[in-house]
Amino acid sequence: MRAEPLAARRVSAPGRPRLVSTTRHVAAADPIEVFAAAWQTECRALWLRPASGEALVGIGSAAVFGGSPRQVAARWRDLAPDIDIDAGRVDGAAGLGPILLGGFGFDPLVRGTRLWSGFGAGRLVLPERLFSMHGAATWLTTNQVVDGPPPVSRAVDEPEAPARVGLSADDWQSLVGDVAAAIRRAGAGLRKVVLARATQVRAAAPVDAALRRLARQYPTCTIFAFATPDACFLGATPERLVALHNGIATTMALAGTAPRGATAEEDRAIATRLLNDPKERIEHAVVADALRESLAPLARRVITEAEPAIHALPNVQHLITPIRAQMDEGRSILDVVEDVHPTPAVGGYPRAPALELIRAREALDRGWYAGPIGWVDARGEGEFVVGLRSALVRGETATLFAGCGILGDSDPSTEYAEWGWKLRPMLTALGGDG
Repeated sequence: MRAEPLAARRVSAPGRPRLVSTTRHVAAADPIEVFAAAWQTECRALWLRPASGEALVGIGSAAVFGGSPRQVAARWRDLAPDIDIDAGRVDGAAGLGPILLGGFGFDPLVRGTRLWSGFGAGRLVLPERLFSMHGAATWLTTNQVVDGPPPVSRAVDEPEAPARVGLSADDWQSLVGDVAAAIRRAGAGLRKVVLARATQVRAAAPVDAALRRLARQYPTCTIFAFATPDACFLGATPERLVALHNGIATTMALAGTAPRGATAEEDRAIATRLLNDPKERIEHAVVADALRESLAPLARRVITEAEPAIHALPNVQHLITPIRAQMDEGRSILDVVEDVHPTPAVGGYPRAPALELIRAREALDRGWYAGPIGWVDARGEGEFVVGLRSALVRGETATLFAGCGILGDSDPSTEYAEWGWKLRPMLTALGGDG
């Protein structure tokens, strides 16, 4: 899927649906304004990097691809020979032409509830109109399926189970203590479990106003929004899951958290303690090791920085280790997503027992929270981030999500405080009063 240039023309087999995709330069546009103006459309998507001026806005759906990442990759690959691309005069920037935008649930084995109605376990949309912004340049791609029905049904299985929004504050802290004790007893059998919790507040600010606040306050994060007719999942995530461009996959280990200081001196002191904190370093190393292990079977070579650095955000700071991999020929980014997600940063380690414990004890429908969200182009390249620092808005109710990595020596009150720090971006953006 990576072999042909954007402007390629392909000939459809007789009787097969054919995608006609046309890309042209258009006047510059504000991505949040374009997203907000299409509020009556059945589905909309926003992907924004304020600091770099990169943005994607998808409006409407020419086709919808459901299932697991590899199932979507296979169906998208099947359609590739039947795509007629007219790219006009473009400069080859990423995110142009026919691309799929969307996401996947955190855990496909967990039955969804009505809290996430309209999203599904996995849903990537080929937009009818895609606005791609790179700095001052804007392109519009229009997509239309002809000579037959769309390749995949538009239907999304609607969950019937009542919504689950998790545990009370006291019960969650009690669970943290139980899990820490279980990890101590398990020894090397269970090293880390990420426990998430949700809270609901009144969404005082409209979604577009919340997105503008997030873009202004967190310009180095990925600002995202995926909207159905009656709900919107939005956030400002600091964590890239994986990007694949020109055969090189890039990802990051992002784990280990501390607050920001009130002064520059206090901030440096907190960062130094974070870099030297044994508990935080262990949590971080678990994530970095697992990412390397997940990438190795798909790649010719994996390169990792020797030591973590500090990744500072306005409200918290994290330990970060960049990782790069030269991928085997023919790999789609969706292949990587399937193998890498969930990382220990959002699930735990080892993966299987950590997920079993989360399913049994967390009492929360995470939906797309902490799941892979992003985009993939006709060559199988693109980028996915982790749906963190996020909220699901339905009417005037916003459900906010955050999680904490629990180790054997985790303290419930400390973890609860960290959970609160991680809510601040969305609480502020939505004007919630908690």
